[in-house]
Amino acid sequence: MSSKKSLSLVLALLVTILGCNTGDSAVTVGKGGKQFEGWAGPPENPSEKPFDFFYMKYPGRASEKAVQKKSGAMMQSTCIDAATTQAKGDLIGKMIGESIEGASGVSDGESTGKVVVREFSGKLQGVSTKECRPMAIAKPEIPGSEYLECECVIFVRVDGGRDAIIARAQELEKK
Repeated sequence: MSSKKSLSLVLALLVTILGCNTGDSAVTVGKGGKQFEGWAGPPENPSEKPFDFFYMKYPGRASEKAVQKKSGAMMQSTCIDAATTQAKGDLIGKMIGESIEGASGVSDGESTGKVVVREFSGKLQGVSTKECRPMAIAKPEIPGSEYLECECVIFVRVDGGRDAIIARAQELEKK
């Protein structure tokens, strides 16, 4: 199979996969809260178009110092910080999609996926945290200890959303 046919197949697969994640992909969490994953609108109204925001769930863990101090408040803040900081590296890769990473379109000998990841890394307007929820079983003697582990919804805005990423990948394919 030619590399152009392979890349076209991969791009079609990417469009299908990302198409499943459009709109308000919310999961109810806790007391009226929502957790989002995929493409959606702005944090204040994820159902509102354009869907230029990519949301991803990411786990975190409280720092050892917070655990040793048995401080629930410190566990919560360090868990959220850890999830947000660690998510930044994975957010773009997930957003672009693993399927395009192996595509054999070329630009200076690099795969199309790597080029798209690099280009969009520089265009992101900041990674933020929408919300977090505790994931650990609370210890009654330590208020807030349920934040020993947490899951946060991290998001980033991409002008043009999913369509901009696909369009750029298709441009690279034509080169």
